[in-house]
Amino acid sequence: MNAGDITDITQLLLRERQSRVRAVPDQLRDCYHPDATVTTSWMSSSVDEFIADSAAGSGRNRPRIVNRLGGPVIRLAETRGTAELPSTTTHWITVNGTEAVLSSFMRLLYRVERRQGIWRISSLVAVNESDTLAPAVPGTDLRIDPRELEGLRHSYRFLAYTRLLSGGMISQDLYGTDRMPAVEALYADDARWLQEAGD
Repeated sequence: MNAGDITDITQLLLRERQSRVRAVPDQLRDCYHPDATVTTSWMSSSVDEFIADSAAGSGRNRPRIVNRLGGPVIRLAETRGTAELPSTTTHWITVNGTEAVLSSFMRLLYRVERRQGIWRISSLVAVNESDTLAPAVPGTDLRIDPRELEGLRHSYRFLAYTRLLSGGMISQDLYGTDRMPAVEALYADDARWLQEAGD
């Protein structure tokens, strides 16, 4: 394992997250290969669609996101690598007329490839772990009816609840740690993909 490659990939992942949160589309695009794919809570698409939606979102009064990251775990094989990056996103929203704070805890699974000597991302998949919802001002009441949470997936129930509350939609088939067989299949597929580089 080359320490220089590990450093380059780590910086790549951090730059990708910084560009996403700060809405810098040109810098974000430079983190990805042109044929990359992205799967998140709000879309599964080409990187072009991901970047276009990110840029559009920054101009439609979408709340700014505060993002905090852990250190990535990286595995390398020749010109391919996989990485898992712990991520917490927090943003401020309105719930039933009251300011609230939604925090989502995820693991971001990346595939990276070195093409023409440069590491870039070839895919990103977000796996939901859990989330929390609290009033921004302690002691205020969000007036949440527990019955409205019934049937929502535990790994992202408050994200789903607030999305529905605002008139949006969210799939109940996203990757989440409350459905580990699907997540384990993701890891297995990444391992096979990485092995192909050494074959």
